[in-house]
Amino acid sequence: MNIKSRIALNIVVAVLFLYSFSAFADMNKSCRLLGSYGYLYNGTSYSASGSVPLTETGFLTIDNDGNLSGEGTLAFYFSDFGGSGLPLWLLLHEVQSNGVVTQDTNNTCGGTVDFLATATVIKTSDPSLVPEGTVLFTDSPRSLAYTISGSGKGTTVDMISTSPGTIASGTAHKQKKRR
Repeated sequence: MNIKSRIALNIVVAVLFLYSFSAFADMNKSCRLLGSYGYLYNGTSYSASGSVPLTETGFLTIDNDGNLSGEGTLAFYFSDFGGSGLPLWLLLHEVQSNGVVTQDTNNTCGGTVDFLATATVIKTSDPSLVPEGTVLFTDSPRSLAYTISGSGKGTTVDMISTSPGTIASGTAHKQKKRR
């Protein structure tokens, strides 16, 4: 092999080697859920006793491994709580844990999140029906589908519940890093 052929071969090998790294790189990093997001979520939960409007606000944090955790404040309004004929407002503190973000393989700007939720009553319109401190649900499986738009600090995430018995949607906004 002459010197020109050796140089050409070395260049081809070097180019292929360098190109292999970019082939495995995330070509659309702006579409990766990572960091902290503030969210607002609205919808309806359906149970044996009927439909219950809900609103939730809070924050979610997603780490480099796609693990999710968060906290929120959830408001429920029961027009006829448990068939008692009495209306009831509940304000809950909800903790989301053991969350896993799964990016869609066909659309990196979308995917699903599965997590567990635990909620404790922090305010009630009628403590005789449901007292403050009542744990309404523990480690309840929840899921949502998401799509991401924007990039950097202007990232917006649209969410829709895929949890059984809930029709709800919301929006999350990426939070700026504190300096």
